Amino acid sequence: MKRISIYRAYLKSRRSLLFLLAILLIALFAVYGLYGLPWGPAIYVALIILAAVLVFVVLDFLNYQKKFLQLRILKQQAGYHLGELPLPNDLLEQEYQAVLRLLEKRCLDTEENARQSAAEATQYYTLWSHQIKTPIAAIRLLLQEETLDRGTLEQELFKTEQYVEMVLQYQRLGMDSHDLVLQEYSVDALVKQALKKVSTLFIHKKIGVNIAPINCRTITDEKWMIFVIEQLLTNAVKYTQEGKVSIYLADNLPETLVIEDTGIGIQPEDLSRVFEWGYTGYNGRLNMRSTGIGLSLCKQVLTLLGHSIAITSTVGKGTKVMLSLSREKFDIE
Repeated sequence: MKRISIYRAYLKSRRSLLFLLAILLIALFAVYGLYGLPWGPAIYVALIILAAVLVFVVLDFLNYQKKFLQLRILKQQAGYHLGELPLPNDLLEQEYQAVLRLLEKRCLDTEENARQSAAEATQYYTLWSHQIKTPIAAIRLLLQEETLDRGTLEQELFKTEQYVEMVLQYQRLGMDSHDLVLQEYSVDALVKQALKKVSTLFIHKKIGVNIAPINCRTITDEKWMIFVIEQLLTNAVKYTQEGKVSIYLADNLPETLVIEDTGIGIQPEDLSRVFEWGYTGYNGRLNMRSTGIGLSLCKQVLTLLGHSIAITSTVGKGTKVMLSLSREKFDIE
């Protein structure tokens, strides 16, 4: 900006003060004129006032120009960081600067959340792309066999479908509450739908299922809850070589669904980290088929739905997963 433009901007910002000065000088000469006083003192007073105002204007303009140059520099770097703002002259400028700081913090927080989401998505899709290759490669090998093993082929196909469902649900999770359809459902019906979807895994591994009467209803999203139960049942079958999976309501917590298996269990040092994104633990490294995605995704979904999840386990005896479905009743529009 040219210096002449700075002068104009400054004069425009101080026009009320200059207008007040003009009124005072006019009033001074008007009083002297009305009373017929000699003009000499009035002129001296006016000159003193003008000299004082001139000194003030020069100093004030230099300060104004300094602030303007600082702000122009800040404008150039504002895309990265707001930087140090000029010292405020009054309470109003102080409040404006406070608003700018709040907006800057909001922008930085949004950028950081976006970076974390992008990094998380990259990690997820990397793990997912490697993981889905396993059942696809298995299907290709099975198709090359002279005798087609239909049961094994169906199992690998189910795994492929499940991985595709996981990535779709991950994308859906990013929509948050905009994609939720909250209604009251029978927990027993939700469990049976999820069990039907993973039945091929139980049949292939010859793992039994014991379902106790589940007389409970909950307000939730049907698709999300079925997805969570399906993931938990899949994990139960994956880490159970023989025995059964039991599904029932906790005796002391009637609104808590329990999925209990007789599998290999979880190491004590891994229990506190099973919900961490990408954490596979000892069993995952041993099995070489775990991505550390399923339980983390379940945790995020349940938090979104207002439910909670907890896991207890004994190595060599099995794992117990508890879904707390209780929540306050509310009207659904």
